[in-house]
Amino acid sequence: MSSRSCSLPPALAALGVAALVSLPGQARADERFAISGGVSVSLSFGQKLAFGLGADLRAAVLMDGSQPGGYSTGNMGFGPFAQATWLNFSAGRFAAGLHGGSDISDDFDNNAYSIDGEFGWTYRTRYSDELPGQHGLHVGAMTTLFSPLGLELSARAAIPLSGEPFVPEGTFGAGLRFPPPFGVRFRPIVGRPLRTADGVVLPPALGLGPAVSALARLDRATRAALAGAWLDSARAECGSIPAFLALARDLAAVGAPASLVARALAALDDEVRHTARCSEIASALAGWRLGPALLPPPAARDADRQAALVRMALEAWHDGCLGEGAAATRARRSLAGAKDAGVCAALGEIARDEALHAELGWRVLAYCLAEGGREVREAVGDVMTGPGPAPPRDDAEVEGERKELRAFGQLPRAEADAAWDETWAAARRDGERMLVG
Repeated sequence: MSSRSCSLPPALAALGVAALVSLPGQARADERFAISGGVSVSLSFGQKLAFGLGADLRAAVLMDGSQPGGYSTGNMGFGPFAQATWLNFSAGRFAAGLHGGSDISDDFDNNAYSIDGEFGWTYRTRYSDELPGQHGLHVGAMTTLFSPLGLELSARAAIPLSGEPFVPEGTFGAGLRFPPPFGVRFRPIVGRPLRTADGVVLPPALGLGPAVSALARLDRATRAALAGAWLDSARAECGSIPAFLALARDLAAVGAPASLVARALAALDDEVRHTARCSEIASALAGWRLGPALLPPPAARDADRQAALVRMALEAWHDGCLGEGAAATRARRSLAGAKDAGVCAALGEIARDEALHAELGWRVLAYCLAEGGREVREAVGDVMTGPGPAPPRDDAEVEGERKELRAFGQLPRAEADAAWDETWAAARRDGERMLVG
């Protein structure tokens, strides 16, 4: 094993310090709990027509569907909720109880929407002598669109159990919710993502102080958009650091050749450099020192060696052969139109290294196929020969003048999708040859 693979470089140590001062609780690998808050406006009818301003807080114990290898198909959850609504600026309605529901999405949809039902107790305070306070049953349903800041639409009813008159009240509301009630799911990213028991995790970003920016020729909106895009790239690269550390650990655990373990550790070092490169570009664009927090590697969770080989084979295919292969192709396409010197240097380095990481993915896949036998071959064959996966949507298309965006390494969505399709077609062809070989 080379000296490069045996020690943590200074950049990794610096990122470790950043991780210590951050609080990325939502990104912990053992997290199976979500807390969500919302604010809303509403219109109630029944005993009295009333305008409402409301707040809602809910917690959920999470469950998720899965495929072999831990690929999540969306969260479900249940737990307590509490609501408070100010009615016509003169009375209040309070509700508490249990809620439960599910994301209607998978990892590729990034929580397109969720549906959540509610049941519990409610109390409305006194409007007047004719409309005294009342206890009742609370029932309701809510949907949250988009993620992580969601549009909330709700319909609720209060069925009185005390006082007069006995007239149920209905409420329709709309508002904002953050995060979604069953947590945030990050879309697949181009490259090797950090996979945990909760799905794919993207490290949080940190602001570390002012920085000097020499990019005055860009307008403020374009600079902000480009800074955000490069910061997202830094976060994705930083997530690959613990992912490769976990890969090296798992390869050693199943008895893989030392050369594969060494290459995984060398790839970790590459991702440290990529993180630093992308953070520097984002900081220069933003005029503020920006960088991601380093997260710990996910805990080993395989039941036995055979389960580990199946999971590692699927991850080698998804994250290495496809993800890192697409990252290399995308970087090469971006480099062709880039003009900024720092961006060109970063993209050239990323294109070279990600191609090597994709090759490592193929080597890990070959090892798992040789060691895991029929079970591994069938699991990998199912994903290779199935429908082609949609291009990852790890980031929004950057808004701005196309010439300026290309100069700073940002591809139009159509070209980014073409890079993915090119990688998928070539990988599927090579993978099918490997399976029959």
